[in-house]
Amino acid sequence: MKMKIFIFLLVILLLSFPFILFSQPQAIDSIAISLQDAQEEAISHNDLMKKAEAHIRTGEAVLQQAKGEMLSKVDFTFSYSYLDIVPGFKAIKLGNIEHDIFPIITISQPLFTGGKLRYAKQIAVADVQSLEQAFLSEQLNLKLAVTLDYFQLQSLKNQELILRENRKQLEIQHRYARLLVEAGHMSQLELDRIGVAIATSDGNLLKIRNDYQAVSFDLSLLLGREQPQLLLPKDSLQVVPFEKSMESLVTIALEHNPVWKQLEYDLQKAEAKVKVQQAARWPQVSAQAYYGYEFGLESFSLNRNKRYFWGLSAKLPIYDGNIKGAKIDEAKANLEQIQWQREYFRKNLFTQTQNSYTRLKEKEEQIGIQQRAVEQARQSYRLAMIEYHAGRRSNTDLLDIQKSLLNSQLTLNQAILEYNIARARLLAVMGIQ
Repeated sequence: MKMKIFIFLLVILLLSFPFILFSQPQAIDSIAISLQDAQEEAISHNDLMKKAEAHIRTGEAVLQQAKGEMLSKVDFTFSYSYLDIVPGFKAIKLGNIEHDIFPIITISQPLFTGGKLRYAKQIAVADVQSLEQAFLSEQLNLKLAVTLDYFQLQSLKNQELILRENRKQLEIQHRYARLLVEAGHMSQLELDRIGVAIATSDGNLLKIRNDYQAVSFDLSLLLGREQPQLLLPKDSLQVVPFEKSMESLVTIALEHNPVWKQLEYDLQKAEAKVKVQQAARWPQVSAQAYYGYEFGLESFSLNRNKRYFWGLSAKLPIYDGNIKGAKIDEAKANLEQIQWQREYFRKNLFTQTQNSYTRLKEKEEQIGIQQRAVEQARQSYRLAMIEYHAGRRSNTDLLDIQKSLLNSQLTLNQAILEYNIARARLLAVMGIQ
């Protein structure tokens, strides 16, 4: 008896304040946003994207250095020297003490390096292209993360609407059942069962509100916002048909997937590194020339004191303890690693594409099944309500049928969410998010 009284008081309390948790003013402003705007904002303001952009600029600077190594170097040097030939005889200036000044312009130009500088430039070019594809890959992953969070918000919003509609029906049923209890046609226990269902609905609504806030805050971080905010989707969760055939997916993926392209440039870079190490076995020939003046105390004639030089220098490696050979072997081993990595990724890309497509079609069929289940549950609920008011259905039967309708609606919403997630993941694998 005490337990019944406790349950009755709990139900009365919940019915008196049905939405106390949801009617409180929000401390955080809600901001409506579309999926496209969210993706664009994330690309523009996300901190990791800014880091990736800076990484590309680093590669571009290295490329500029590689280009500069192939050009002539012009330097201006200035030197001053003092020589006391006979210490202690500083009074004797000529012959004993020399003050020399050397202003010189030097020009140097590499003539032959066995292709070392040219291949170094190829490495830098391939590195920049690889960094650009890595940037596109991070951009694609960011857009996917934003999309998935956005879908979660849409799904949670739908769940809240479904639960609120269910709670509204429970309230109507509760008021009707109270009249039956007062008239002596229903027991208090049946009324309490409806109150428990309402309390359960309020608990689920509270959980959805907390989940919504957590996902929204995570999305705010992805967008690069300084403070977490409650973001409201402008559009609802839709089932967008996927019209591409399975046969064309792999071709599209190999054409657009940024990781695949990045591995292609990494392969070019590794091949160029092998050639750079092989070029180190060739003679390194360069030309040098300088022109300047030497001024001392003895003479300041521009004609007699000019100095100039030009010549060639060549360096031919003969023996280095097989260091160059080991470096060539290292470069070849790195090249082989990338070749195997690229081959594995190609196979993995095919598998991911096929599995993602299969999962997408599975979710599409589940949506059709759940749509029929929801329609059947609604029809059952409508008939149950008619029989309930006619006295041919018990309150327990009605609650069970109503719960079945609620579960069917929530399951359909989950199936639509999973379909959209599967579709977004498939597009990301193909590189066309």
